[in-house]
Order: sequence, then C-alpha cells, then structure tokens
Amino acid sequence: MKIIRENYRDTMAAKKGMALAMLMLNVLLLSLCSTSIYAANITNSKPGCQPKCGNVTLMYPFGIGDGCYLDKEFELTCNYTYTSTLQPVLVASRMLVQDISLEQVYVGHWNALTCYSENKTSGNLTRSLTGGPFTLSSAHNKLTAIGCDIYAYVTDADSRNQTSGCVSLCQDGNSYRDSGACSGFGCCQTAIPAGMKSFEVGMVSINTNSKGWAAQGGYCSAAIIEEGLKVDVGMDIFEGSLNYSQRSGLDWAIGNETCKHGSWKNICHENSSCIDSPYGRGYRCICSSGYEGNPYLLNGCQDINECKGVHGCEVGSICINRHGGHYCAYPIGKKRSPMVAVSIGLGGGILLLLFLAFAFWFNGKLKKRRALQRKQEFFKQNGGLLLQQQISSGERNVEKTKIFVSEELEKATDNFNENRVLGRGGSGTVYKGMLPDGRIVAIKKSKLVDETQIGQFINELVILSEISHKNIVKVMGCCLETEVPLLVYEFISRGTLSEHLHGENLISSISWEDRLRICKEIAGALSYLHSSLSTPIFHRDIKSSNILLDENFKAKVSDFGISRSVPDEQTHLSTLVQGTFGYLDPEYFHSGQFTEKSDVYGFGVVLVELLTGQKPISSTRSEEEANLAMHFISSVKEDRVLQILETRIANEARKEEIQIVASLAKKCLKLVGKKRPTMKEVLIQLENLRVFQHQESLSLLTEE
Repeated sequence: MKIIRENYRDTMAAKKGMALAMLMLNVLLLSLCSTSIYAANITNSKPGCQPKCGNVTLMYPFGIGDGCYLDKEFELTCNYTYTSTLQPVLVASRMLVQDISLEQVYVGHWNALTCYSENKTSGNLTRSLTGGPFTLSSAHNKLTAIGCDIYAYVTDADSRNQTSGCVSLCQDGNSYRDSGACSGFGCCQTAIPAGMKSFEVGMVSINTNSKGWAAQGGYCSAAIIEEGLKVDVGMDIFEGSLNYSQRSGLDWAIGNETCKHGSWKNICHENSSCIDSPYGRGYRCICSSGYEGNPYLLNGCQDINECKGVHGCEVGSICINRHGGHYCAYPIGKKRSPMVAVSIGLGGGILLLLFLAFAFWFNGKLKKRRALQRKQEFFKQNGGLLLQQQISSGERNVEKTKIFVSEELEKATDNFNENRVLGRGGSGTVYKGMLPDGRIVAIKKSKLVDETQIGQFINELVILSEISHKNIVKVMGCCLETEVPLLVYEFISRGTLSEHLHGENLISSISWEDRLRICKEIAGALSYLHSSLSTPIFHRDIKSSNILLDENFKAKVSDFGISRSVPDEQTHLSTLVQGTFGYLDPEYFHSGQFTEKSDVYGFGVVLVELLTGQKPISSTRSEEEANLAMHFISSVKEDRVLQILETRIANEARKEEIQIVASLAKKCLKLVGKKRPTMKEVLIQLENLRVFQHQESLSLLTEE
C-alpha cells in the first residue's frame, strides 16, 4: 500500500508538472505568434510600393507611383531636384519633405530676408496652403527673428485677422553672434496662430536709420518659420551672413468632410477609428486602444504585446497577451479547499444575478452621470470657474448674462451648419442662429483654446456684460458646457465696415453722409468706453473689420477679446504687443505700454480708410505707400490729400469737410501719444462738423 501511495503521489506530481509546462508552452507560442505576425506586417507604405526615399520613411497615404498614394495631394516623387541626396517632394505643392508622421509632415523652413546696404533690399514671403490637406502647425512651429531692431511677424494672408510677432533689439553696434536660446537681443521667438492655411512672413525695421552702425551697410535680418523644439542659429549681421538649420511642420487631414459623414469607413481600416481635424474640415484615422501602426493600411493597426513591458500581473501569475489587451493566468498546483471553491462559485453567482437585476438601472444612471461629468469638465475647461469668480466677487455686473444649454444653440444653428457661417476670425467662427422665441442671434464658436485664450473669452464676456451703449454690440449670454466655448450676442445684418469699404461687390456702397455718421458713432462708443464707465476700458483692436453695420448702416463696435479694464489711477497697460498690423500704435509697439491714445491711433486709421477706401496694409502699393497711415500723413504734408480720396468721396464731400476730417485724422495719427486728442475731444469735433453741415444746408435754402 505504501508503494501504491508513493506511485500515486509521483504520478500526480508528474501530471501537475506537465500541466504547468503545457501552460508555459502555450504562453510562449502565443507570444511568438503575436510577435511574428506583428513583425511580418510592420510597414508604413502600401505593399509593393517604395518604402523609403533617401533617409525618409514613406508613410501611406503619402506615396510614390500610381496606386501608392491616397490622392494627388499626397503624391510624392523621389529625386535630386533640391538637394544633393535623394529626397521626397510633394508633387502638387512642390514642397521638399524631410519627415512624415501620422499627424504631421515636415518640410523646409520658410523665411523672409532683409539686407541693408547702400541700396536696401527686402522680401516678405507669402505662402498659401488653401485647398490642400495641410495647415501650418501652431504646436510644432515657432516664428524666429534674427537681427537687430526689427519687428518680425506672421499674419493670415487672406483675412489678416490673426497676427503674431516679436521684437529683436540690439544695444549697440558691436557685431552680435549667438547660438542657442533667443533672449530678445539679436534674436526673438514667438508662437504661431492656430489653423492658418495662407500666411505672410515679414519684418519691419525699428529706428535703423537713427543708428550709426546701420549706415555701415552689409547686415541682414531674417524672420523664419521653423520647428520650435530648439533654436540653432548663428549670425553676423555686419558680415551679412545668416546660418540656420531647421524645418517646418504641417498638420494634415483627409478630405473636407468630418467623421459624422461616414466616408472615413472606406479609409480607416480594422482596429482603428476616426477623429475630426481640430483645425477645420477633414479627419484623421487613429489605431484603437491596444493597437499601434498605420490605420490607413489594410492590417496596419497591429496588436501591442503588453506582456513585453509592465503588465500589472501579480507575482506568481503569468501574463498572456490577447488582441487589444492581456490577462493574467495562474499555474495549476496550488491546493485549494473545496469550501473555498464553493464559496467563490456561490459568491460569483449571486454577484452575477445582482448585476443582471440592476444592469438596466445602473446603465441609465451611468449615461446621465457621464453626460453631466462631461459637461462639468467642459465648463471648467472653458473658464466657468473664472466666470463664477467674477460673479461672486460682485465687482463686475455679469449676473444678468444668460447661460445657454448646448442643445439650445445646436438647434438654433442646425448643428452649426456651414451654411450658417457669418464669418471666420482669429479667435473663432461666427454663426447665424434663431432662438426658440424667434430672435435672430450671432453665435461665436471659439477655436480649440489654451489657457490664455480662455481668459480672453471670459474677459470678452465680462466686458460686454457691463456695457450698455447703442453703438456697441450687445452680449446676450454664453454656453460653457461644450468642447469649445460659445458666445451669443445680437445679430448685426450688414456685415463689417471693412467688407463695405474693401469688398469687390460692395466698393463705394457707403455715402459720404453715412461715413461721417459712422465716424461719429464709433467715436461715441470709444469715448463711452474711455470716459463714461466707472472703470475705463481700452478696446485694443480698433479696426474696420471689428465695426459691424446694421440694416440702417448704424455702426456697432465688436470683438472685445483682447480688451482690458483699467483702474482710474492707472494710465496705461504693460502687455505683450497684440493687435492687427496696420492699426498698431507705433508708441505702443515700441514701449509695450497701451494707453487710451492707442485706441485713438486705431480710430485714426479707420478715418483714413473711410476717406480713401484703401486697406491699411497693401502689397499692391509701392514700398513707401504700403502703410496707409504713413502714406496719408505724407500726402497731407505735401497737400495731396485730394489725390488719394476715394472717387465717390471726392464727388460728394465739400472741400471744407474733407479738410476738417483729414486734419482730425492727422491729429489721431501723431507718433507721440500725448499729442493726440482724446476720444471725447474727437467726438466733439465730429459733432461740430455736423453742426457746420446743418448751417451750410440752411444757408443754401436761404439763398434759394
């Protein structure tokens, strides 16, 4: 019997050992199969297509040759066109490609170069990506300026509603060399606005004619759009040499439709999903959780073997990989009490019954809770806590602002249909909508924003809530529970003053009488902001595209995104330079200190636009006349104002009226802010002009 028992124990031990060995063998085979399958399928280009060009790995939907790319915008060639080594080039746009990823394509940098010598030479760069799948990446690029006493900028070449820039200064005439981080002396760097498809890179010199070393000649400056991960530049401005080595990143997306249209199902393959492009139309494919690879290829998204890394299985257990995840197995061999097994079985059965009994109830609760949590997260993300702080402080009059629910605004705009778009600006898109009570409203949908832009949105809401003036757009409320914040304000039917002055189909649509009234209304609104409120407000972005016109051509000042309230005892704001090129106060540009007289300068530019019908900055005019304000001032000094007037104004206006308005505009455009009139003084002069017109009309009637 003893021998039989020993044989039995040996047999059981052998069986347990075999079972453990089989389990380990299965795990090994699964891991090997998973690894071999993944290794066999790891690729970025289509099967049978060229996988690389030089040192660049080609990634579908980009490709070389018929059938190897998605459409013409992604077609590449591989040759020596631009470099001494093989490198891919985009056929449609002729851009040289340095690297390709699933989100970006990297091309050569773009730069504007200005060299000073006896004959000054300069060159701004304008680039358009419109119509293609590419957008200038704000996350992967910076604007870098290299040189002395320059303002470098990048602006939206179409609307000029988005501008970013920085100032690079030099203390003296010593040859400046740098290699490393930009400090603002000889080199500066700034972020690029998001979502730009057409842009202009350029520079403006600051007081170079007053510097003794500028007369030496032979030095250069550059404004470069490049990948902003590091700065590696070297320069000698007096030897005229510039050396920099970097690249630019472009975001890309597929097509013009969003994920909800369903066409992505033919592009995104198994184990992948669709996400909308955050920079406008189009979409991208991403591999599902637990998978990696190229989602645009058949079998492109392969399972990740989690068991190769940190997997979280307990000591003594075995990690087993499976598609999209893994699980932990326990080896056979541990003796367990039958009561333990029974207890586990009964407990599991009871839990299963409870789960099934309450599943429906829990599901409903979870859905409601998730929706509420998502709205709460968006509320915090979009500055809801900041708004609550403004309300609770009692210092700002925002209690009456209505908080709209997202469903109400989605219904009002037909789910933000493209047909409802009124306009697109630097901070977002404006839609036309109808509320349930029949009121027509304008709904501003902000772009994907960072923390500073959230502050601008809440700032605009708070400022507009405090204002009650017939010539300032009226805010009606906001919605903060959506992915991007929404601002609701009154609908102004005739668009912007800029469209009526510069639009091809609306040229000269405003009479001289209406222009004088519009001037007076804008001046009245700014005078109210500067002088009539308990806490004065500086608008900081006065321009014709921020002046709206209603059905009676009554002016309404809008867009308070970068406006600021100023305590009575404070005369100026010290801020980063913000605004629109062509309307920027030169004094603010040099000092960084914005005063009420900076708004006066912007108003002066609008006055000149109303007189001439010309844009504040135009590449079609000569270099000396490119800046409208400077061109106007020189025309006044040379007594040539009548030569630059818009034809309709020259025919309708009296000479005395033109002289009065031109003189007022000249005062507003004084380079020294203290020499400019206040908006209250401007308003009084415009009201006196209306009295003068009335007296002239009465005298004509008397003579008749």
